[in-house]
Order: sequence, then structure tokens, then C-alpha cells
Amino acid sequence: MQQIYNPDERMNIELFLAARELPNLEFLSKSDPYLELYYSLQGEPEISLGKTETAECNLDPNWEKSFIIEYLPNLIQILRFQIFDENRMGREFMGEAQITIKDILQSKNSLISLQIKRFDKNAGQLLCKAVLMKQSNHFVQWQFSGSNIKNMDGIFGKSDPFLKFYLYSDNVWCQIHQTEYIKDDLNPTWKEFEISLQRLCLNDENKKFKIECLDRHEKGKNNQLIGSFETTIDEIFNKNKEEFSLVQPKGGQVGTIRIKNKKRIYRANFDDYIKQGTTFNLIIGIDYSTHNGVPSFPDSLHSYIDNNNKYGKVISDVAQVLEKYNQKKLFAIYGIGAEPHLTNYTLNTYQTLFPLTGDFQKPQVEGYQEVANLYKNTLKQIVVKGDFQIEDYINYIQTIAEANAGKLIYTICVIIAQGKITDAQIFQDLLIKGSKLPYSLIFVGMGKNDFTEVKRIIDKINNQQPPIRNNFTFYEYKEQTIQMLSKHLLNDIPQHLVSYKQ
Repeated sequence: MQQIYNPDERMNIELFLAARELPNLEFLSKSDPYLELYYSLQGEPEISLGKTETAECNLDPNWEKSFIIEYLPNLIQILRFQIFDENRMGREFMGEAQITIKDILQSKNSLISLQIKRFDKNAGQLLCKAVLMKQSNHFVQWQFSGSNIKNMDGIFGKSDPFLKFYLYSDNVWCQIHQTEYIKDDLNPTWKEFEISLQRLCLNDENKKFKIECLDRHEKGKNNQLIGSFETTIDEIFNKNKEEFSLVQPKGGQVGTIRIKNKKRIYRANFDDYIKQGTTFNLIIGIDYSTHNGVPSFPDSLHSYIDNNNKYGKVISDVAQVLEKYNQKKLFAIYGIGAEPHLTNYTLNTYQTLFPLTGDFQKPQVEGYQEVANLYKNTLKQIVVKGDFQIEDYINYIQTIAEANAGKLIYTICVIIAQGKITDAQIFQDLLIKGSKLPYSLIFVGMGKNDFTEVKRIIDKINNQQPPIRNNFTFYEYKEQTIQMLSKHLLNDIPQHLVSYKQ
């Protein structure tokens, strides 16, 4: 079988963060720090990866929020950390630090301490621990309960217990999960949850992980450790141990933790479905609307001048990336929004969808070079006319996908377009309606548009209630290596396929 680019094989790191000796910016209490993480490849714009929770009244926080980042060993990946004190007026800058992912991984135990700077002055230490992670097929689902948990609140109250789970990696305990707390209960039962073996024990059933039981105090401040224990998946499932003694730091039992409703779960991944014989249809739609400019003008995205034509380069690069997904390297190529005067397909009216081959029964060509040639050879046979209406293209794709539902055929379709969509609401409604169909849609953005409509549609899909499958990806095209383009274009395809199958 032809080798297929599989993002499931990529290397991810999970980044765990803590700080020590942060400056106190409060007068009557301690600062409430949180961290914002920014990421960039050398020479590319910086993006935000999110922020941690706020650690209230804590100058030595161990943030529970971790960050998963793809590791690209041949590129310089820069991480910039900013720490803020959250207060009633908003926030106040506490300091910042910067490092590359490679520098963290090359440190002993992939753990490094960075000097935090606040206006060129030292402002504490930032601890960064990186753990290399791979995709996992194996999960456990279980529920925990406690009995006779030690009361840490004296005679006027009871403990509010919760559990924390830790992965052991290179002599460092890294927090990977936390349950809810149960108020005033020394015999709690926590909610059932699921976790991958990769995250729990790096897929090693004999590797110990740790569980701590803590008493939650007001607003999560100064939570108090009750006790802990260590165990393994082998011990729990193969030796069927389900009851563990909580031991306090200085020794002595302070309660019992039991595991209820435990079960293993195996989930097929992208590679499994490929091995089962899943094949791919490849479809590319090209926007010829007037928003791209008149091809006879040098500034048109479809310019007749080769060096000025932006679409030709993008179409060739995108097809080169995608052809790995089809053993015969076949592409169906369609135009969207123009008046076609092709050799065997001529119409004197605006068409929302037409085959670039001129034959709806034979819309395919073989290989990315033929895709590029077809675009170039037909460009002067197409009259740019009208707006960019996408409804017919999506309906066509969804009809194909629906016909293949239940078969081992999955459709990958691309739209290469500027961002001004006339029927954006219809586009959004169709994507939501067809979210369960076996296809992925990749929107490759062209030109200098801000693509507000496309981004709004993605946000709308991601915020549906109840949640729905998102099989729509947006990428704003930039000139770069084929390797990097592959990463950006195909990053979500495995998850799209797996979410459809499951």
C-alpha cells in the first residue's frame, strides 16, 4: 500500500508548568498568577496557545493546565510565557520568559528552570517539564470511591475530598487529571471518567502512577494533602486489585480508595482504518468569482501572467500534498462561480459548479502535475463572472459522501478561494447538516481577505449544543515547504475520519 502521511505518527509534547518565588504585587494578600503561552516558528507570526487557570494567593503555583504541542525536530519552535496577576481591576504583568522546545527536550529529564524577567529585573523561576507523547488506542474507564477518609476540618466540618492523578516521567511527577471535589463527605464517590494509557503511564502497564487525595479549602486555596498511593495498570487489571490504602506523608493509613466499574477500551485510530482498506476520493474546487480580480490584470489572483498568478502555485502545492491519499493519484477538479467556455463544455451563463475537464462523467485527472496543467490550460477559456456561491459545490460533495456512507470510501475535498462568500449562512447550515457524513472539507484561503466569515462558521460549528462532529478545516495559504504545507493541510484529517467511524 502506498505510504500515506499520517499525523497520528507525529511527535507531541505535553508541557507542564510551575513557577517559584514570583513577586507579590498585592498589599493585603498574595498575588493570583496565571500564565499565557505563545508559540511561533522562527520567521512566522506568533499565535496564542491559551492560558492556565488562576492559582489564587500563590507565589509558587503548580498550574494544572498543561499544553500539547507538536514537536518538529527540524524547525525552531519558540515558546514565550507571560505571567499575570489577576485582580479586581483586571490583571497586572508579573513577568515573562522564552525558550525553544528543543532546548527543553535537550535539558536533563526534559526539565528546565527559566529566569522570569519583569521589566529587566529577576522575578522568580519558571519550571518547564516536557513529556513526549504518542497517540494511544488504549483507554481505561473507571470510577473511584473513598471510605473513612480522614477529616481534616476539625469538629465543625468535614473534608471536601478530591483526587489528583500523576504520571511519573524522568523522575518528575506530572499532574494529568483531577476529579471534582465532594463537599463534606468522608465516604465520597467521584464521577466516572476515561483516560488514555499513554497519558496515564506512557502505555507501560507496569509503570507506576500516583493518586493523591486532597481536602479542598475555600476557593481552592491551600488545599491540604490527606494521603496518597501508587499503583499500576497491571496491578489493577491483571491482578484485579481494587482497594488501596491512603497513606499520609509521614506514614499511617488515612482512608481507603476503591475502584468501581473499571473497564478497558480499545479505540481504532487512523492507521487501523487504513489497514482495514479505507480509500479516499480527492476533490478540488476552485473559486473563479470576480472577487479574485480580472485575469487580464496583473494583480488578479488568476492573472494570465504566470509569475503573478497565485492560484496556479497553490493548486499545484495542494494537489501534491493530497495525492498521497489516493493510490491512483486521481483528482476531480471543479470550477465555482464563472462562465465556462471549455472545448467540450460551453455555456453563456454564470455557473456555480462545472468540471474543469468539461465532462461531469469524467471530472478526474491523474497526478498533481496534470491538475496544475488543467488549471493553466483552461484559464483563458473561463470568463470570470459573479459572486462566490458555494452551495452547489457542498451539495455535490455531500451527495457523493452520502452515497459512500457505510462503505470503506472517505472523501477529502478542498476549496481554494478568497474569503468573500455570498451564501455564507447556507454554507454554514449545510456543514452542520452534513456533519455525520464521511468527508472532510479543507478551505484554503487566498489573497488578503481576513476570512471573518469562514472563522465565524468554524466557531459556530464548534459551539453547537449538543456538540457535533467538526469535519471542516481552514488554512490561510502561505508560501512554505511541502512538508509544512502537509502538516497544516492534513493535520485534522485523521481525527475527522476517526470521529466519523466512531
